[in-house]
Amino acid sequence: MAQLSRTRAGMALCTLAMAVFAVQDAFTRVLVRTIAPAQIMMVRLWAFAAVMVLFAIYKGRLWRTLRPARPGLQILRAAFSAFEVVVVGFMLKYMGLAEAHALFASFPLMAALMAFAVLGERLSAARAGAILAGFLGALLIIKPGSGVFRPAAFLPLLAAALFAAYQVAGRLAARHDDYLTSAVQVAVVGAVILTPFGLLAWKAANGAEWLMIAAVSTGGIGGHLLLIKALEYAEATALQPFNYFLLFFATVIGVGWFGERPDGLSVTGALIIAASGLFPVLAGRGRF
Repeated sequence: MAQLSRTRAGMALCTLAMAVFAVQDAFTRVLVRTIAPAQIMMVRLWAFAAVMVLFAIYKGRLWRTLRPARPGLQILRAAFSAFEVVVVGFMLKYMGLAEAHALFASFPLMAALMAFAVLGERLSAARAGAILAGFLGALLIIKPGSGVFRPAAFLPLLAAALFAAYQVAGRLAARHDDYLTSAVQVAVVGAVILTPFGLLAWKAANGAEWLMIAAVSTGGIGGHLLLIKALEYAEATALQPFNYFLLFFATVIGVGWFGERPDGLSVTGALIIAASGLFPVLAGRGRF
């Protein structure tokens, strides 16, 4: 009974994290109209780095976190994360929140494919079929060959691929470094990587823009801390289905705040992608 309560708490925290990320992306979508994504994400990553360094100092482990066992792997992982958040900024600039997140939701499928190719993880028939179905769902949203096709539709797919690569690199890094070391590395190294791009794109922001940048930075930190806490209460496989609440919250905000109206094919494609990501998880638990 106690374990069941802990699992439910983890699920609730994961759902809350997805809501925080969706609101963060809504503020980002407003900001990228006037501020370059590289500038926004540079500030966001430096804020995250400051929090992680202070936490490592609090734990008395700062020196250890700055000396990873596989520095090259940590730099590569940080680069994937840094460029992924910048691409997310661009996707929110050129696409609606709901449509962008519908395509970005394909990242678990990409991660499974990369894990099979890079880590040699088993690719079951159910997961292989889910990857194919997810690809077809993405095609419904992108609509290649139609008069409504936009090249910007590939931005969320690029962001999903970078995030999937970050996850796979994270699995490799976990074999050599603990979570705190990896978190400090991805925050600090990622901030250093983005700094030249952020400074080149720098533009003086007004008070309202700085408040939104602060909200984006706080949301990024808060969302990650909620996920960390959720993983203390529940296993990653138990939480995987709740990651799709990000798509739900992004759609609600996109429709309610920005007046977006996804067409029937986009909604169908989003449902197929979400179902494709959920099916292997549920099948693995004997639900199918």
